[in-house]
Amino acid sequence: MGLVAVALSALVAAIISANWVAGTWILLWSAPLGLLAGFLVAKSRSLSQPLLHLAAFFFGYWVAFALTAGAALHISWTALLSDLQAMVSSGAGPGLAVVSSEHIFLLYLCFLSFFLGYLGSWLTYRARLPWLVALTYCSIMLVNLQYSRQASPLLLPVMLGALLLLIGRLYLATLLDDWHSLGLSADRSWLRSLLGRNLALTSLLMLLSLLPALLLPPLMQPGWGSRFWEDLNTFSGTLLHQHLTGSGPSAQAPSLDTTVFFGDRLTVSGSVSLPMGSVLEYSGSAAPAYLEAVTYNQFDGHSWTSTTQTAVTRFAAGQPLPPDTVAGHYREVSAQIHLLQVPQSKYNYLFAPPQPARFSVPAMTYGDGLVSAWAQQEPLHSGERYTVLARVPKIDAAALARIPLLSANPRFWQSDPALPVLERDYLQLPASLPHKLMQTALEWTRGASNAFEAMQLLVSHLSDPRQFSYSINNPPIPADTDVVSWLLQTHTGYCTYYASAMVVMARLLGIPARIVVGFSQGHFDAGRQVWVVNGSDAHSWVQIYFAGQGWIDFDPTPGFALGPAFSGTPAPSSASSVSHSSTATAGSQPGQEGSFTPPAPDQRPETPRGPLQRVLSSPWLLLTLLASTGLGLLLVLAIGTSIRRRQLDRQLSPVARLFWRLCRLASLAGFQPRSWQTPYEYSARLSRAMPEASLPLRRLTELFVRERWAPPYELSSSADRSELERLWPPLRRSLWRLWLRRFS
Repeated sequence: MGLVAVALSALVAAIISANWVAGTWILLWSAPLGLLAGFLVAKSRSLSQPLLHLAAFFFGYWVAFALTAGAALHISWTALLSDLQAMVSSGAGPGLAVVSSEHIFLLYLCFLSFFLGYLGSWLTYRARLPWLVALTYCSIMLVNLQYSRQASPLLLPVMLGALLLLIGRLYLATLLDDWHSLGLSADRSWLRSLLGRNLALTSLLMLLSLLPALLLPPLMQPGWGSRFWEDLNTFSGTLLHQHLTGSGPSAQAPSLDTTVFFGDRLTVSGSVSLPMGSVLEYSGSAAPAYLEAVTYNQFDGHSWTSTTQTAVTRFAAGQPLPPDTVAGHYREVSAQIHLLQVPQSKYNYLFAPPQPARFSVPAMTYGDGLVSAWAQQEPLHSGERYTVLARVPKIDAAALARIPLLSANPRFWQSDPALPVLERDYLQLPASLPHKLMQTALEWTRGASNAFEAMQLLVSHLSDPRQFSYSINNPPIPADTDVVSWLLQTHTGYCTYYASAMVVMARLLGIPARIVVGFSQGHFDAGRQVWVVNGSDAHSWVQIYFAGQGWIDFDPTPGFALGPAFSGTPAPSSASSVSHSSTATAGSQPGQEGSFTPPAPDQRPETPRGPLQRVLSSPWLLLTLLASTGLGLLLVLAIGTSIRRRQLDRQLSPVARLFWRLCRLASLAGFQPRSWQTPYEYSARLSRAMPEASLPLRRLTELFVRERWAPPYELSSSADRSELERLWPPLRRSLWRLWLRRFS
């Protein structure tokens, strides 16, 4: 049971590290209980197995309910049972509380861990199917490792090592059972020695496999290797998507109930269609950052469109783009973008940190007065690279605190030349919005003395995980209900739900706002020092316009954060602003705000590395790993050759074994036996090379020829076999001298 317990412990640790929900520590109790229950059922011989399986099923549910309700959540059984009944009857719709889905998912994980322990024990000790245990555990392990950023890289090798040892041990036990059924017996000390040698060899092979594994992700994967797997993942994902959905025109058209990013219309629906695989990777002083592509300003209650993309302005490569405001304070950052796949869209959108100021490729902007989208003049292709320089507003708490609501002080806003465009394009609201939304916006922003405080209060309410939850699979929105009202009713949705709610409430308060579509920051590849953005990182957030400051980003989605460098969070002090400016590109100097110099395409900021990453980046470690791997392979080859030679030697007599050993060792000194030579001719050749061993050579040859071709009554006796022990020492000494003469 020890090997199954080790594999199960590694699997449970991976599930816990994925951090699906709070309270997963109870899996440390349910999994061992399932392991013990499976062992007892497997060893039972008197009771019916189907009845025991049914009893174990109910016992597992009892354990899951007890641990989830009593130990983790501290609620009554009836409350958890009512949540389960509500989910079964109405699904994850509005009838289910916000936290109930997490309670039920924790219950599911608890029973799953019990079932995995039960399945592992029963399949091992009753069904004798360790391969099925390994297949089940590995599939669940890979799923959890994909969603875990804190899991130890040793979890998978530990589980694989335990499962391989389990498979080998169970195979040997099956062979012993077969021997016993045939009436054969084996010495226990011999079996223990055999098992020990095999376990040592298996452990050695596992250790040797870990050495080259250090070259793979997540530690030191080379750039070409990462790109290969990303391209393969993208290709396979696209191929699978086309196979499942069909390749005709109708298959390519998204469902009306599915939100599609980067299109003409951003429809807020129950589910969302995201690009598959890795989309792009980036580096530079801007990282990590949200990457915007297009903004929407017109809302009808269910969909967002852009009325500002009729005006197009073209810019040459490196030409500065017009700023939204000339009065704001900003710092410049750069990003080098590598596009891995082009998102499906009829526009050639360029992805950049907010707000783009210059592209290294010919670009064009959409918008009349204020830029609303950025695109390349030529069609985009996979593998394309470009550099972008962006302006990041320096958030000044004192300056933002002086900006009132537009409805409260229109005269203050009239000093901003963009006010006519803001009133025309970024204050529009659907005519059918219920009055309750205005009441909610006023209630949430009660106590705010300026526009910036009001926006921060909206973000704090919408992103509160105790009130709202994030989900990409939601029930359809009724046709007679707008998105914001539906979100306030169901308290669940994906990013576009929350961005729509904040934009609508900001406009209700008289603050210009728009919704932005792009990608969140993605994840960091420590081996290649780049940020990788997947299709699942497609995201929507909010930009609020402040008079004299321009657009400032906010993200109200629960579980998401822009970071202090890009969000509407005031800088703690002026010193912090200076330190941020020092991280700008080489062409910018502190104090010269608005001065832009495009960075070199290969320029990358030095990213701090931990002690482990510095050690693993050493070229000496790479050489050591390669040398250790080579020596390990040679050792495995030598062990395999030795085992094979011993197997062949067991099939030969002592005389033949000694004669062929002589031939093999003499061949290493350059005296290989020829196909046309008889044993006597070969012996005479060796006698000329080793005259001091001519007598032992002659005698060994006579014994070999007599054993091979003599009549049965002239076969070698026990006295001849004892003579072999006296013949070998002088032959061995002569062979040593022969080797020394050859290589000296």
